[in-house]
Amino acid sequence: MEIFQHPMCLISSESVHNEEGEEIKIILKSEQEVFAQIEKIDWPIVVVAVVGLYRTGKSYLMNRLAQSSKGFALGDTIESTTKGIWAWCKIHPEKSNTVLLLLDTEGLGDVEKGDASYDNKIFTLAALLCNCLVYNMKGAFDNDAVSKLTFVTEMAKNIRYRGQSSENNQALKLILPDFVLCLRDFSLKMMKDGKRISDNDYLELSLADKKGKAEHFNKPRECIRKYFPKRMCFAFPVPGDGDVLENLETLKFSDLSDRFKDVTSRFVSHIYCVPPKELLTSKPVNGQMFVTLADHYVTAIKHGAIPDVDDAFSAVSKIENAKIQKLAVESFEKQMQEIVLPVSFDVLGQLYTKSQQTALDYLRKNVVNDKNGICENEAQMRMDNFLNKIKESNDDKIKEMCEMKLKEGYAKYLEENIANKVYETAGGYRKFQRDIDRLKQDFESDLRDYKDNEIMWTWHGFVKHLNEIEATIIQADEDLSQKEKEDEQKNNEEKMKTMLEQQKKVQMEALDKQKKDLQSHYDKLEKDRSQQLEIERKKFQTLMEEKLKFEKATAQKEIQRLKQEQEQRIKEMEKDRQRYEREVEMCRQQMRKRRRKSSCVLS
Repeated sequence: MEIFQHPMCLISSESVHNEEGEEIKIILKSEQEVFAQIEKIDWPIVVVAVVGLYRTGKSYLMNRLAQSSKGFALGDTIESTTKGIWAWCKIHPEKSNTVLLLLDTEGLGDVEKGDASYDNKIFTLAALLCNCLVYNMKGAFDNDAVSKLTFVTEMAKNIRYRGQSSENNQALKLILPDFVLCLRDFSLKMMKDGKRISDNDYLELSLADKKGKAEHFNKPRECIRKYFPKRMCFAFPVPGDGDVLENLETLKFSDLSDRFKDVTSRFVSHIYCVPPKELLTSKPVNGQMFVTLADHYVTAIKHGAIPDVDDAFSAVSKIENAKIQKLAVESFEKQMQEIVLPVSFDVLGQLYTKSQQTALDYLRKNVVNDKNGICENEAQMRMDNFLNKIKESNDDKIKEMCEMKLKEGYAKYLEENIANKVYETAGGYRKFQRDIDRLKQDFESDLRDYKDNEIMWTWHGFVKHLNEIEATIIQADEDLSQKEKEDEQKNNEEKMKTMLEQQKKVQMEALDKQKKDLQSHYDKLEKDRSQQLEIERKKFQTLMEEKLKFEKATAQKEIQRLKQEQEQRIKEMEKDRQRYEREVEMCRQQMRKRRRKSSCVLS
């Protein structure tokens, strides 16, 4: 597809002007052609978005991730080159059956934009769509840089999740991506109190609250810590001299400085380790799911609404679950259609149970957020309806098979004798009964794999059909007295009645057994579904625990840092106290010397 060949505009921007020609707002628009291509990707996708101030080299990083020297436009002027959000798909370099989706966003902070809220929209969209957010900037992560991250403080107000759209929404950290800070052309030494620190240590020190500072100083830092608990930092030195910077797009990677290449390689390696995007602990997001999310968010923003993550997840769930349900049911139907009918109900029941279990196992592993079992129940109902059609067809084929066997037996044992009236002689009735018994033995032997309740109804109908012939044979048999003939007729009627009652009893017992077997099967399915929900619950709990553990570790690290700073201040205060005491003692000594001198002069 074209989206794998070069970057394409995923979400475009369109300016709206007033009567004076001034730009008053910018409207975002989903590019359906590109959406249609991404929608075809059935593999899990890792979504990496880069955001940051314009003209800071965002596109270069994305091209490095795409393993290409060209692709996303780098630009060579002070004007912002990228407009809206551009996408480029690549087969993941290190993960099998996975796609790397790179999103290059329009540069933030362009003063020529008439829509003051536009940066917030771009940043919010990027954060919602990706599972790794790369924030790119030049220089040190100082107060001036942090103060430009105003869209981070506003982000919580621009996202609705679990019924909230406020900065107090602690649940946001569950859906927001990993945060990677890239500091370009970084020239400071990574030193603190005379000790070398890591890039990540530098980030955490920069994000720490400063006592005595105003809210606008600490707020962006607090928001980054709160919304992005998983953070990384890469400090890139200058890749070379001025000529290198001007020709960065055309130069080979080997032509750049060793330190720059080292940091770039570590950055690329880190991004390649990022797992595919997921809807919380559900299955990884594929192309169709991503497109549904993106279209939902863009539509909300376009109409001036706040993107609702729950609604977006529901839309994804509905579409994805319909697809998964269809595949599960089709898989079940295919397995059932491979059964060569007729078969006994026991065999059919076993094949049905196995086929349904396999189909539902697939559904449970791939369905999205089906806590109430709606998707599974609908799939099960469709499977049961299909089973009923198979059962009807199987019953018809069993009946046809029974009738064929009876027809063969009739031709073998009875047809000729009845036609030639062989039985309508003295002793003919006993011979007729013996042939009937032989026919029945062959019938039951040929159909020994089937239960009585499946074949005896046909036998019963066959015997009933012979009643008139049997009556004629009885009346013609001269070996029987009139009383014996009457008794035999009566006995046959009793036998038919008993046979019918016995058949009804067998049928009821079979139905009861089928009902119990089906109930046992449904109980197992419900147990399996409960176990799957428990697995999902534990996965979610593990996710929460990991995030809390990470936050706790970060907090403990911050506490340790503050403790060390406090200990350092105490040491410095102790030194100041000791110095003060020495100075006081020196003053006292000087005073005593002056007194002694004064005493000598007076004496």
